[in-house]
Amino acid sequence: MADFKLVNNYVKGMPMKTLSKDSATVIEAGDMVDLTSGLATKATASSTEIAFSPNGAIDGETTVQVLNDSEAEFTGTGDAVFAGTQRGTEVDLVLSGTAQQIDVGSSSTNVFKVSIGTDAGVVNSASEIKVRINKFLY
Repeated sequence: MADFKLVNNYVKGMPMKTLSKDSATVIEAGDMVDLTSGLATKATASSTEIAFSPNGAIDGETTVQVLNDSEAEFTGTGDAVFAGTQRGTEVDLVLSGTAQQIDVGSSSTNVFKVSIGTDAGVVNSASEIKVRINKFLY
């Protein structure tokens, strides 16, 4: 199951950028990615800029496509339950095992911005928290 799901893409079409990656690196569809030494890798808690990979890339492939839309909105799972006071806050990405999650209580890298809308998340639920990439790779 994808860690993040694209829910709104405001740019007409799907503007994509193709990034180079090491052939042994696996990026799953729905992963957030960053660049390490110029190559795409699965984003981690220390990532300071990220992008979304809607299709991923398997072992053996040397490129991966990322969505180049800084206004796109995504839903993901929080590392803790959502609180209404988190609307509009800048938060981080965190890993839970290999799963990427929204670190709703931390703001050091600020790679995400939580939606300001009433649909930002369900209070007391960690599921389907709506975010936008706050610090985009490009």
